[in-house]
Amino acid sequence: MSEPPPDGIGGAPPDVHAEVRPATPRARGVRTLSLGHLWESWGITAILVLLTMVAAIIDPAFVSASNLSSILRESAYVGIAAAGMTLALMSGTFDLSVGGQLALISVISLMGYTAGGSVLAIVAAIAAGLTCGLTNGLIITRLRVTPFVATLGTLFLFRGIAYVLTADGPKKLPFTEIGSPYVQIGSADVLGIPLPFVLMLVVYGLAWVLLRRTVTGRRIIAFGSSPVAARFCGISGDRIRLIVFTLVGLSVGIAALTYVTRIWTADGGTQDGFELKVIAAAVLGGTSLRGGRGTLLGTFSAVLLLSGLNDFLVSQHVEASYQRIVLGVVLITALAIDGLRTRSAIAGPRRTLRRRRTEVRPAS
Repeated sequence: MSEPPPDGIGGAPPDVHAEVRPATPRARGVRTLSLGHLWESWGITAILVLLTMVAAIIDPAFVSASNLSSILRESAYVGIAAAGMTLALMSGTFDLSVGGQLALISVISLMGYTAGGSVLAIVAAIAAGLTCGLTNGLIITRLRVTPFVATLGTLFLFRGIAYVLTADGPKKLPFTEIGSPYVQIGSADVLGIPLPFVLMLVVYGLAWVLLRRTVTGRRIIAFGSSPVAARFCGISGDRIRLIVFTLVGLSVGIAALTYVTRIWTADGGTQDGFELKVIAAAVLGGTSLRGGRGTLLGTFSAVLLLSGLNDFLVSQHVEASYQRIVLGVVLITALAIDGLRTRSAIAGPRRTLRRRRTEVRPAS
């Protein structure tokens, strides 16, 4: 019986004169660090630390306990909504209606408090948030409207309903309710930490568990990375989008509770431009607009960065118009960073492919 060919393919002997390059760390399975990876994981956190140091040098009162507590309390409502937006962006979509949702939910929550007290106000806010998110999801999945058009339309729809509900004037809490449990949501502290910020930490913890420890979270990331491949694996795009938009609505419902219990008033014009702050925080924190990639830690740090920057500008008596200019610059910067990350992600596999083609080559 004859022996098989030396290389098992066609009987051609191996090229003993071939030059074999040593395996690279990536080829050996060793995780390598790059500037892109470091920026995506820790870049915004590093900028946050740098901003704090610079602000403390310019204005030592910036790092006082009372001011830091104010920043944490102020950041909560944007941060909680940004957690939901991060999930949406990682699934490959986004929600432009969160500003309208915040206004409408705040109005409904205040109406609930007038009708039945703290418990009804809280239940009304959560229910309204879930309803708004579910409405967006159904419009997108059942009526086949693109997320951009659908959420842009519901942005005006939700704000319009809020204006109708406040046609006789903004909904307000009377000063006599300062000691109610409802008001304490926005003003109370837990071990010296503002309660809204504690709620923000809880929301981010639950979002992390959802993304990293559940099947639904893995499907959200998979669908955002490649919708076509995800569908071949049996993942329903409609179900993912319905879940994601409902979660965004829930996050805005919780955010509205931390916001309206601190402001005590709401109408259709509440937090105009809120959606830009939320999207800017998520993208600046490292979440890609193209889906499939993101970091809750980055979003968390970006929210604190934007809140700290806004507080610093206010303390330096910068006019509101210039503050909007700064927000616009930050948003453009976030989009530019996202574009550079995407370009780097595309160029990386190409470089790897070229390197592998030259790892084994005939000796000259």
